[in-house]
Amino acid sequence: MNPKYLFCDEPNSGLDPQTSILIDELILELTQEFNTTTIVITHDMNSVMGTGQNILFLHNGRNWWHGTREELLTSDNQELNDFIFASDLMRQARKHTPG
Repeated sequence: MNPKYLFCDEPNSGLDPQTSILIDELILELTQEFNTTTIVITHDMNSVMGTGQNILFLHNGRNWWHGTREELLTSDNQELNDFIFASDLMRQARKHTPG
């Protein structure tokens, strides 16, 4: 079996950070090995930033923003920024992001 698509719904939910990284790496390996399109539904921004190539942000059931990891960090989309930079830690990290 060589699936064209692999769908993962919150694959890191409830996992510790180290195990989450292993799961992300496994998903990337499977994607590359089988040359498949992988769609990951997640709110785990570590996973998004570590593995996301083509990121889609849904807001109120709509395609609200679409772009790359780099574009995500510099976007001026208010709803996207409210989600990603909700914590003080993430707001501080954004201040130190080049661009």
